[in-house]
Amino acid sequence: MNSAPPDDDALEGLIGAIVPSEVVAGVGYRIVWRVGEGAMSVVFYAIRVTPQGEAPVVVKVLRPSFVQRAGPTAALIIKKESIALGRLNERVPPTPFVVRFIDTGTFGITVRDRRVDLPWVVVEYVHGGAEGTTLSERVEHSLRATGSGFDPTRAAHAVECLASGLVAVHEVGVIHRDLKPDNVLCCGFGAEEIFKIADFGVARPTGIATFSGAVVGTPGFVAPELTAGDSRAIGPWSDIFSLAAVIFYMLTGEEYFVARSPAEAIMQAVSPKRRSIRDTQGLSPELRANAEACRAIDFALGCASSAKMDARPHRADALAAMLSPWLRVEAPRPSIMARRLDQIREDDDPTQVQRWTWTTLRNAVQGMVVRSVAWDADGRAMAATGHGIAFWNGDAWRDVSLQGFPSPGGIRFVQRVAAGEWLIGGDNATFATVGAEGVTGVRMLQPGNITRFDRINGDFDDLAVLVGSASSGPPHLCARSGKRWLKPFALPNVAVVTSLARIEDARWIFAGRHADGNGFAAVYSPLDAEIERLPGPNVRAFLSCAGLWDRATGVATGADGAVIWRQGLLVTNETVSGGHDLSASGIDAVGRGWAASAGKIWHRRTATLSARAMTTARWDCIWDEPRWTMPIVSLFADLGVVIGMTAEGGVIEGRVLKATLLDDVDVVDSI
Repeated sequence: MNSAPPDDDALEGLIGAIVPSEVVAGVGYRIVWRVGEGAMSVVFYAIRVTPQGEAPVVVKVLRPSFVQRAGPTAALIIKKESIALGRLNERVPPTPFVVRFIDTGTFGITVRDRRVDLPWVVVEYVHGGAEGTTLSERVEHSLRATGSGFDPTRAAHAVECLASGLVAVHEVGVIHRDLKPDNVLCCGFGAEEIFKIADFGVARPTGIATFSGAVVGTPGFVAPELTAGDSRAIGPWSDIFSLAAVIFYMLTGEEYFVARSPAEAIMQAVSPKRRSIRDTQGLSPELRANAEACRAIDFALGCASSAKMDARPHRADALAAMLSPWLRVEAPRPSIMARRLDQIREDDDPTQVQRWTWTTLRNAVQGMVVRSVAWDADGRAMAATGHGIAFWNGDAWRDVSLQGFPSPGGIRFVQRVAAGEWLIGGDNATFATVGAEGVTGVRMLQPGNITRFDRINGDFDDLAVLVGSASSGPPHLCARSGKRWLKPFALPNVAVVTSLARIEDARWIFAGRHADGNGFAAVYSPLDAEIERLPGPNVRAFLSCAGLWDRATGVATGADGAVIWRQGLLVTNETVSGGHDLSASGIDAVGRGWAASAGKIWHRRTATLSARAMTTARWDCIWDEPRWTMPIVSLFADLGVVIGMTAEGGVIEGRVLKATLLDDVDVVDSI
């Protein structure tokens, strides 16, 4: 951490203060604590306070000493960052691969009897969890857990995320100019992992003046033209040079250009020689064993980091296209994921209430009724409502254009396909994809006489199960395998299927209510066309299911606190005390269970009885707010994060925050 000049001590007085928004009346930012700092700025974890409630954010404030020294240039830095990020918010949903801009302004403080106006910018808070928030931290975690950098499949996903983010940045006329591992923020685990480009403090948006003669970027990652001071030579290719260095680091845990000084790093950058990924200790065994892939990756990174700008790809997705075929050659070994999970250790039991920080935000959309919710790992969500679909961006709902979709009011389900991309469908057996580009791929897919789909779970292009209905008669389970429909499976004694979730590669748990008024839960095997009824208590309905299919784990929750937990072939009946109707459930990446009702969220705690070698479970309430009377209809559960959404679109966020958060946000400014 940098040693702060005396004038910057005044920033400590911000702790506990509320900085008012200059754009939205009644909105302010309550500064909670300092999370990081750089040469130009200090970053605080803060709470966005509105009449509807609160949400976590990050506030970046320029240092008083820097503002006094830089003069008008100081305000330009924040203006540039705000414009660069703000341009990306024009699409709904925005790209998930760049941190989201929220607000900006200035406030005055007194330093040595002088008023100093400090510019600030607010961006989304990224909760990195146990593996770390920056790419640097996640690579270091991988080295500790597996002995190597990212495995090929994980690296391919990260490359595609960052390339997509850079393309979006470049399309709105912005050059980042300081892409490096510390400026990539991460969240989620496994297939849900998201990588976000952050810190646009030295970015160059078109139409905005830049710093004349200033050298920007970080030695070892900065393109040679950025060190020459010729702004006319800077373009998307400059960020692609940096991306190549970042990719080398994520694959190996080592820097592409190993130098003892900035001057030496620049000399290496202009040299035609490049390191091979095979010259490092941290390359994954899967890649090291594939000499052809290593040569192809070396070639791609060498082209992207060429000292000759014309030799580099001029689009980030072109570099990704060069790399992905050589990285996605095989699925990661299960032992890799197991070692990553084994490395994850939480200091205390997650059910300890005092470890959780909660924020709640009431819905401000009149008459909203949530039918279905699909979450991204950053806590953003797409929801199907009675009026169409809406996007939750972390602090507010945004309408999503459904231009091109034939029946917006008939959307009954939404499912995440990939980060920032969702599948929607419902009435008239009509499906479409929704993302930053709007509605695409509208098609009508109808197995037999099915006219409506209410729910979906699985991979729609590989193996998925849907709940469908004909114009009359009972619900059907409709399986789609390899883009072909299997014969629909009728459920003649079922009144409604409330939920379904994948619990194994080819098995789904589903639940609901029989026509006789009693609840049920069962397991469906679509490839065998078989149903296994799960034993459970006699309650009026089971309301929710969740699954973790790579761990063969599933849960169904229902009325009167009823829980059916299935792990492998073992099925147990459990109860959440108090007789609450459990309307939502979840299972996080390490297999821990979650459940929710109106105004309450529970966590499943397990313990091994050593004398009998048996495991017992109990459900502990970790959030309790009687004023929230609407049922929670969806839960997102990740490592150290749980988010609930109510039927009218209210949001409850719980996070386990570290004492200082110093390793949750890393800010290193350069100018």
